[in-house]
Amino acid sequence: MRTANFSPIYRTISSTVKAVYSGNVRPFLIASRAVPGTALANVSRLSAFRFNAHIQSRGFSTTPEAGKNAEEVVEEELKGDEQNNEEVPSDEAPVDHSKIIAELEAKLSEASEKLKEMQLKYRISLDNLEQVERINTKKLDNANLYAITRFSKDILDVADAFELAFKALDNQSAESVANDEFIQGIKLTEAQLHKTFEKYGIKRFDSLKQQFNPEIHEAMFEIPDESVDKNTILQVVFNGYMIHDRVLRAAKVGVSRK
Repeated sequence: MRTANFSPIYRTISSTVKAVYSGNVRPFLIASRAVPGTALANVSRLSAFRFNAHIQSRGFSTTPEAGKNAEEVVEEELKGDEQNNEEVPSDEAPVDHSKIIAELEAKLSEASEKLKEMQLKYRISLDNLEQVERINTKKLDNANLYAITRFSKDILDVADAFELAFKALDNQSAESVANDEFIQGIKLTEAQLHKTFEKYGIKRFDSLKQQFNPEIHEAMFEIPDESVDKNTILQVVFNGYMIHDRVLRAAKVGVSRK
């Protein structure tokens, strides 16, 4: 805090007023020499006018007879002003901006690291969620595609019955088979059955004369034959079926051996 020392000015003003009302100019000259030129210059004509107007507003005249009362008023006013202006608050201490900037940069760096960590966790969670979604979608698709798998395996017994019936007709002439309306009706029924199979993705695959494949074939027995390669399918007991891209039932076959 800094103290404004206006005492010399107040004393000068007091002496001036006293001199004016008493007609004695000498004290004014002495008081003026006690104040630096710059301070005295600050006592402007406006200040003198304001003091004069204030005294007149209090009911005092500017005649020498009223000098004593005017002096008392001026003394009281000057004392009050000295008390009110004893202390003038100084400016606040300078702020260390570099320290504040360093703290803010540290907080920003910490927040950036947390943001990167959260973004990484978000990407990992998103990838996991997408993977789970793909798995569930595939399971749902497979469930829709292969929902009839168990039923299809059971209905294959009907297809096998048709095949066995047609094998029993091998001893009959082709002409008699063609003229038999009952046999033709059975063939039409079998054709309709396989058409329905295809509608639901079930297809019969050929195995005769093919090389044995353990993924789609089941060997029931071996047939000695030197004219073909080993493990060539020479006989099909029951045809194999696929449902879409899966094996519904492996073909039951007989394979060659040397």
